[in-house]
Formats: sequence, C-alpha cells, structure tokens
Amino acid sequence: MNTPPNLIVLGRIVGVHGVRGWVKVYSDCRPREAIFSYANLYAQRGNQPPTTLKLECGKMQGKGLIAKFSECNDRDSAYALHGLTLLVDRADLPTTADNEYYWADLKGLEVVNLDNQPLGTVADLFETGANDVMVVKNAHNKEQLIPFVQPDYVREIDFSSSRIIVDWSDDWLSD
Repeated sequence: MNTPPNLIVLGRIVGVHGVRGWVKVYSDCRPREAIFSYANLYAQRGNQPPTTLKLECGKMQGKGLIAKFSECNDRDSAYALHGLTLLVDRADLPTTADNEYYWADLKGLEVVNLDNQPLGTVADLFETGANDVMVVKNAHNKEQLIPFVQPDYVREIDFSSSRIIVDWSDDWLSD
C-alpha cells in the first residue's frame, strides 16, 4: 500500500451489516470505538489514492463495531467499501504525553540489542492479551517476536536516532 506519510492506519472495513449501508469495522484503536472520534476518515484500497469518507454514525454491535458512512445507503454500496483501509491525518490524532507514542511511530525503527548488534527493523506490533509484541524483520526477512515490555525487554526508544534498544539476543530467532 502506497500511503502518504501524513496518514495513519486506524482500521479497515471487514464486511457489511444489514441492508441499509452499514459496514463492519475492525479498529486498531484502543479503546476500539475511538475510531468513531474522527468524522472524516480516509479510505484506501491497495495503491489507489486515498479518498475521504464521512462518518455518519458508529457503534458497538455485539463484540464488534459497525459504522454508517455518508452516501452509503444500501447493501451494494456498503459491499463496495469492503476491504478498504481506514486512515486519519496525523494532525487529527490526540497529542501524546512525553512518554507516550503511537505504534505507527515505532514501525520502521531499527532494533538493536544491548551489545549494539542490529536485529532488524520494526515491521509490526500486535496485542496478545498479556503484553504487546514487536515483529522485527532482519535483512534476510526473518522475523523475531520481541515482547514489548518496558523496561524488561525494551530498554530505550530513541526517536532522535530512529532506534529501539532491547535486551534480546539474535540467537533467540523465531522460526
């Protein structure tokens, strides 16, 4: 996906709900329903340029989220939105405190261990319930899963040098 650098992924449309234009939404936000805090979202499919979607309404539905966007009034128009990635302009995100950051800011940072040995770059992050996990890919495209637990494993995040220092060994490579 060729996304402009000012746009941050918040979630995606994963299905349709009913016959009146509602869609099922997967949210990367925490709490999940925070995705509905943005009246104007951008939507992108693959490498196509992002387009604007105006949120009319969003709510919890069972264990998931559903949303209604302007100009989407029937099942066919809702189905046309299926698979779109939902993004927001970075300028619209709430300001973080000094020791807070967005996951999007960590992706692409170099990861080195305490011996200054490069382990790769942050490709993704995900939740497990117990703790968050960094997916670190090395130059050979091999992945290491490193618990994102501060200060036990993640010792320092240095945005000025674009690196994360971890207490981790290259020998602990995930298969």
